[in-house]
Formats: sequence, C-alpha cells, structure tokens
Amino acid sequence: MSLKNVNHQKRSFTWSMEKPSAKDYFLTVFIFAVCTLIGLLFQKLNFTDTNIVTIYILGILLTSIVTDGYLCSVAGSFLSVFLFCFFLTEPRMSFKTYAVGYPVTFFIMLISSVLTGALAAKLKTHAKLSTQLAFRTQILFDTDRLLQKAKGETEILDVTCTQLLRLLNRNITAYVVEDGTLSEGKLFSGEKEDTEDFLIPEEQQIARWVCENRQHAGASTHHFPQAKCLYLAIRSGDNVYGVIGIPLQKETLDSFEYSILLSVINECALAMENAKNALEKEKNAVMAKNEQLRADLLRAISHDLRTPLTSILGYLDLLTQGDFLTEEQKQKYLGIVSSKAKQLETLVKDLFDYTRYDRNKVKIKKEILDLNLFVPQLVDEFYPSFMDHQLECRTDFYEGALNIEGNGELLARAIGNLISNAIKYGADGKLVEVHTGLKDKKAFVAIVNYGKIIPAKDLDKIFDKFYRVENSRSLKTGGTGLGLAIAKNIINLHEGNIWATSDESGTRFQIELPVVQAHMPNTGK
Repeated sequence: MSLKNVNHQKRSFTWSMEKPSAKDYFLTVFIFAVCTLIGLLFQKLNFTDTNIVTIYILGILLTSIVTDGYLCSVAGSFLSVFLFCFFLTEPRMSFKTYAVGYPVTFFIMLISSVLTGALAAKLKTHAKLSTQLAFRTQILFDTDRLLQKAKGETEILDVTCTQLLRLLNRNITAYVVEDGTLSEGKLFSGEKEDTEDFLIPEEQQIARWVCENRQHAGASTHHFPQAKCLYLAIRSGDNVYGVIGIPLQKETLDSFEYSILLSVINECALAMENAKNALEKEKNAVMAKNEQLRADLLRAISHDLRTPLTSILGYLDLLTQGDFLTEEQKQKYLGIVSSKAKQLETLVKDLFDYTRYDRNKVKIKKEILDLNLFVPQLVDEFYPSFMDHQLECRTDFYEGALNIEGNGELLARAIGNLISNAIKYGADGKLVEVHTGLKDKKAFVAIVNYGKIIPAKDLDKIFDKFYRVENSRSLKTGGTGLGLAIAKNIINLHEGNIWATSDESGTRFQIELPVVQAHMPNTGK
C-alpha cells in the first residue's frame, strides 16, 4: 500500500515543542527555589561558589527528569543563572556584581546549564522512545501469536482491532466481508467519549468504497478527505476480507505508526487468507470423504445384493428349464430361492433402518422402561437360536429396577442385534452371557461371547456400516454388515454409549444408557 496519498507528519522531535503543563511549571519553580535555599545555606557554611553552581546543575537534571520536553529544562537554565546572580552574588537583590570574572562565570554557567538540560531531556526522550518501541514490538509478537490461534474471520478481526487499540491508543472501526458484502461496522473503543459519529452512514459508505476499489480513503487522503477516519482495506492479492477505520480528528499518524499499522493489517489479511484456505481444504476433505463413503456404500450394497440375487436367478433358471428335475430337487431349489429372497429382504430392511435411525433424521417417542424386565424377555425370544447353535446362555441381571427413558421397539432392535451377533460369531465358544447392572448412575447391558477374538485393529471399525471382520464374511454367518451400525445409531438416539472389547477373556459388547431411576435391592447392595 502506497503512502503517496496520505499526509504523515514526522513527529520524531515534536516533544521538544510541547507546551509544558501547569504541573511542569510548578515543579520547575519549586526545584530551583529549593536549589536557591540550599545555595544560601552553603554560603552560611562558607562553601565556595563552585559548590553552589553544582546544586543548580543538579536542579536542571532533576527538572529534565520530572518534566516533559526541552522547554522547562531550558527555562530552568536561565532561571538558575538569574537566581544565582540575584540572590547569591554581591550585591544581593541586584543583577550588579563587584567581581570582575562573574559575567564570564554566569555565561559559562548558562551554557553548561543549557547543554546539561538538553542532553538530559534528550536521553529521557530516547528512553521513552525505546520503551515505546519495545512495547510496540511486543504487541506485534502478541498479535502474530493471537492471530495464529484465532478461528474464523470475525475472531481474527476482533484480535486485530484489539491489538491496534492497544498499539495506537485510538478508537478503531472494523468491517468484515461476509458473503461478498461488507458487514455493519463494529467499534472498538478505549475512550468514554461519544464515538457514534464513526459509524454513521456516510462513514460506512466510505468503507464500502474502500472495499470495492481496494484503495485507502478518508481522512488525510485525496479520497473523501472530509471523513472522520482513515480507511484501509484488509486485502491479500485481489481478495478483500474487510476494512479498518482509524479516527484522525485530533492528529495524523506519523510514518512509524503508519508502518506498524500496515504490518498489523497485513498480518490480519494473511491470517484471514489462511483461515479461508483451511476452510476450503476442510470442505474439500469432507466432500472427498463423502464421495469415498458413497462409493464404499454402493460397492458394499452391490456386493451384498449381487450374491443372493445371482443365486436366485440361477436356481430360477434351473426351475424353469429343468424338466428333468425331480420333485424333491425342485423343493430343495425353491427353499434356497426363498432363503436368498429373505436375505435380500433383510438387507433392504437393514439399509432402510440404518438411514432411518440416523441421529439427525428421526425423532423417537420415549417412555419409561425397566431394563431388568425388558432384557430378560428379549433373551427368552432368542432361546430357539441358542438351541439351534448349541449355545448355553447365562444371565446375571441387576436385582433392583433399572428405569430408563427410551423407545422399546428400537432398543429391542439394538440389543437384539448384539445378541444375534454373539450367537453368530460366538458359537465356537459354546457360551453367551447377558448382564445388566448399574455403574456411575448409568444402566448397562453387556453381551459376552467366547468365540474368535476380534483383532484390535478392527474394534474401532466394527460399528461402521458394511464393516465385517474379514474371517466372518462366510456363508455360515451371513449378515449384511449393518447390524452393529444400526445398534450404534439407535443407542446414539438414546444419548447412550456403545463399545466393544475383545481378548482371551471374551468378546464383550456393552451399552450404557442414562438411568432415570434405579431401585436398589433389599439386600443392601
């Protein structure tokens, strides 16, 4: 951004011409009055004039320290000579002197006093400038650190304006581009004075012009010089992310302040550009993930549909063209076709249920359920399956009431899927255990089987749709790969948790649900 259209005043030594305050005048007079009293005391003690002169030199140094600028130091230099000549040289109360060398003494004293005061004031000013530079440098470091942590354009703009407020000690107005349009202005004020004029429609119009034309405008420029603020665009390349307004009613910015202002605004623009790029990258990643999920879904569906459908078509072809088949063979093939058709029906139903039970797509009707009545009934319904797979089912139910708020039909589906899964993949272990209990004010249902161990790498994935442990995809177990995913969605709808563990002690699937009321058993547990 060019400085061509902005009038910046060099203020490196403006402090030398600052008008002293009443306090500065008082301190100057007081210091040299004290110096004169000390000089009179030194004369009573027969001290030399040299000792008295040093007292005035000391007074000049003190004046330079406690007052602002050169003026009081220079005035103190003349005042010291006046007081020394009037009160401390013979004849007293007069500017006459009997000593031949005193005029030279007065002149040298004046020159020494002026030089001493000027040097002291200059050193003090350089110290102030060094302090200000260190302060501004620290703010720049803090700004860079805070901008790196900020998320979103609004937060980045807030950080920038807050730091500019500290840096320049001026009110700041800010506008951010939202959906291609400049937002309503926001004022960052560190003063209690009326600042509403900074956000009037005329000022906002200038800010919009800056945004559209990508140029600075307003006070101290050729564009809208009557404005109350200097407006600078927050831009990176051709992208404009916002506009910063700096009030310039009292005084303009010097070149140093302006350069720091540009540095902060450039940092802000870079942070906004990085935030925009990060957001776009995140969106692209989400889109890519969704595309991958869609592809995986289609691939899984096509695979699971193709297998039974191929069998159905093959056996139907045999049945329609196989006059040579016996009645027994026809019945056998019809049974296979019926089984495969039911498998297709199950797959379609599971697909429907999976999408239906998604957390964001359905609202469920809940009622109070006692898990200690609900789960035993559900286990009893699976008794024939336990018998068919030659499995023993052991139960350990909580002795009190475990009341939860939930949908009985959906919870039956979720827990039923876990029991069915334990029957399918735990047949080798000859045992399935079902437990209910209370822990940390949450009711839990645990289903344990002692079949093959699920590898650790698969435990975090088994609740994903269509995910099945590699060895489990067989004709014996079948399945759609959606049972556990459906169970997880249902439990999520109930604001519960579901997880699995698997090791040599067994494979355990556990559900936790918020308990509404739990009645402890009479045994005192």
